[in-house]
Amino acid sequence: MASTRASNDLTQGPVFGHILRLVAPMSFGILAMMLVGVIDAYWVGKLGTDQQAAVQFVFPVSMLVMSISIGLGAGAVSVVARAAGRGDGESTRRVATDAITLSFIVVLLVSVLGIPLIGPVFRAMGATDAMMPFVHEYMTIWFAGAVFMVGPMVASNLLRAMGDAIVPSVIMIIAAFINMVLDPILIFGLGPIPAMEVTGAALATLIANMAVFVIAMGVLVFREKLIDFSWPGFDTLFWNWREIARIGAPASGSNMIGPLANTLVFAAIAPYGEPAVAGLGVGMRVEALALIPLFALSGSIGPITGQNGGAGLDARVREAFVKSFIFCWGWGASMAVLLLLAGRFLAPVFLPSEDGQAMAVAYWAIAPFAMGGYGVAMAAAAGFNGLGRPFLGVACNAFRGLVLIIPLSWLGGFLGGANGVIWGLFTANLIAGLLIGFLVLRYAPLTAKEGGKR
Repeated sequence: MASTRASNDLTQGPVFGHILRLVAPMSFGILAMMLVGVIDAYWVGKLGTDQQAAVQFVFPVSMLVMSISIGLGAGAVSVVARAAGRGDGESTRRVATDAITLSFIVVLLVSVLGIPLIGPVFRAMGATDAMMPFVHEYMTIWFAGAVFMVGPMVASNLLRAMGDAIVPSVIMIIAAFINMVLDPILIFGLGPIPAMEVTGAALATLIANMAVFVIAMGVLVFREKLIDFSWPGFDTLFWNWREIARIGAPASGSNMIGPLANTLVFAAIAPYGEPAVAGLGVGMRVEALALIPLFALSGSIGPITGQNGGAGLDARVREAFVKSFIFCWGWGASMAVLLLLAGRFLAPVFLPSEDGQAMAVAYWAIAPFAMGGYGVAMAAAAGFNGLGRPFLGVACNAFRGLVLIIPLSWLGGFLGGANGVIWGLFTANLIAGLLIGFLVLRYAPLTAKEGGKR
């Protein structure tokens, strides 16, 4: 055990080496989870338009719950990483346990409230009579099994906070593999297993999450010994919950800014017709694949800044930010060139109309060249969460999404039509990356901030 912990100590060794060690395996895990969404959509699409529309329609609500989970995970990472950086093993175990407990309680409350509200919520969102039976089928199972989805997410974040990059990624890949195998079996039936259609799609996800829940909790209990079964007393319990929520609540809200901004970008381009909307959507989806290492970076820098900040190694914290920003711009530039060269070959694969293809090609020729700026904003926000400074992270995402993305994409559309929306996105990400990077390294406090006294 000691050797495992020592090998994952992020306060020793090359900072950029730790960044790469955490980012590489997490990238594969994120890719696997993205493939699950694509394959789910493929199989459910074979059931019919209403079923496909219903399953796609639940995405915003599921993302809302996921944002809560991501926030809890960010809070757990911050508190556990800072405790690990201080070398406080007892506090690390206690906080890890209390983070798991808090996540279970929050998600159970969401599930209890969510199931009876399925009808009113989705009706208010505009679900049709034809869609509602399938929405009920899917979301009832989804809410009932939400704790099995959130548990592995929080457990994986705890392991990353301790510097373990491999096991969390393996957990994600196992979940994706089980889901992809079970999808066609449970949706269409096989042998004695009846066809369950939309219910089968939801059950495939639930079973996959249950399997990795057992794996993740087993790793925490038996390998890492991070779960403390003793009763800490209400004072300690509530103090830990408050500290996790101090990071987690702002992080949850911060994670909602990006989807909101993207929704309003689509609203900006909608007046220019369906081909423009379709081209922009395909352009963003393909770009998201190129962004995977930057998404992984945003999930990896928090443990590094948290451990080093907790240990008082401020120079290593600054180095983590500097090298993360350099990685973002370097990776973004290389992917931008690749998408520019491949765009005219990719567009016909996804889009039947020439207008839609032209929009996607235009997107890949412009927007990805500011991809690095998007990565800088994400990395800065996650790094501040790790330091226990979540409102600086909120400021980074709000500046990019609310101050720049929304107004500049609409202004671009007003001045330059559909392509102007793309130029607005490019300009917003470029300004965000350059200005956030400068302000973080020049003015921001790069020290860990602890909560109030117990």
